Amino acid sequence: MLSFIDNLFVNLCVLISLIFIYMQVREKLEIEKKPSVLSTLIEGAAGGVLGILLMHFSIQVTADTIVDLRFVPVMLLVIFIGIPPAIISSLVVIAGRFLFGINISAVAAAVLMLALIAGFIVIHKSSKKSSAEVNSYKTGLLMIVYSNLVFSIIITYLITDFDTLKNLIPSYWLISLMGGLTAIFFVEYIRKTQFLLMKYESESTTDFLTGLNNVRQFDSVWNTLINNATEKDERLSLLMIDIDHFKKVNDTYGHPIGDKVLAELGKILTHASRSFDIVSRNGGEEFSVILPDCPQQQAVELAERIREKVEAHEFRISSTESIHITISVGVATYPETVPDTAEIFVSADDCLYKAKRTGRNRVCAC
Repeated sequence: MLSFIDNLFVNLCVLISLIFIYMQVREKLEIEKKPSVLSTLIEGAAGGVLGILLMHFSIQVTADTIVDLRFVPVMLLVIFIGIPPAIISSLVVIAGRFLFGINISAVAAAVLMLALIAGFIVIHKSSKKSSAEVNSYKTGLLMIVYSNLVFSIIITYLITDFDTLKNLIPSYWLISLMGGLTAIFFVEYIRKTQFLLMKYESESTTDFLTGLNNVRQFDSVWNTLINNATEKDERLSLLMIDIDHFKKVNDTYGHPIGDKVLAELGKILTHASRSFDIVSRNGGEEFSVILPDCPQQQAVELAERIREKVEAHEFRISSTESIHITISVGVATYPETVPDTAEIFVSADDCLYKAKRTGRNRVCAC
């Protein structure tokens, strides 16, 4: 029995290692963001290949019969990804099993896998019906127990030696339960870790209120575009935008309404700008739009268009009430109005305050 457990434990270690590697590759390639058909094929093929690799580290019980944890990748796909890739994975595993020899054990393995994928689908759908949120551990445990029962029946048909069975079946139940639940824990852990990492990366560059670039990301993009403009001798324009009398909005209607106005303004700026312009919230009620390869005249026209859209927009503060706001905009362009890239930001900021000093709700260009 000890040798069975040792070999199954090796299979489990291989399984966990391969899951970890695939999860990292999956994240790097952003498979979830690919077209659904392509991602389904990739996920299914990957699960199938993982199952075949596990067979290479399987236990040779008899001359024709091997035992391993190839069902686990299929189970994980059903729980975490979806049924279509799991079906593809099971078919790949079946085909892969025949590479080890065409015999009664291979046929039995194919029957086993077909029975497992059918049972896994039923268990998964039943779990979704009973609860809005599927408990991966509970669902996985049911799948593992079902898999072990089907395995025990089929292996008893293939192996008639009682001494072999009394060692193999308990060992398999123990390792498959441990391996299956460990695999679920591992996938859950990696998914949560990747989610948190993506969240922190997003929050480090994105303004939480408007979804625009924050000042940190603005600085990073701005430095890159300045270098590009200098090296390629391209024009680079910058709009600095500030909401007129925004303090009055906060004092009159409260900060929640003020936040709502800021978020709505962020959408207007994004929609009014060109698709490749970079819109940021630089802090408080101050925003900016970086305009790559944009001449001064075009930048002023775009700034005026934004100002008009903001002035005409109704900012809803309740179901029955709306307000209007205005903005002041400063415009600077390299090299047309500012010969030194280091002075673009300062020049646009000076123009912004000139717009405010000369009556607000206007565009000033330097």
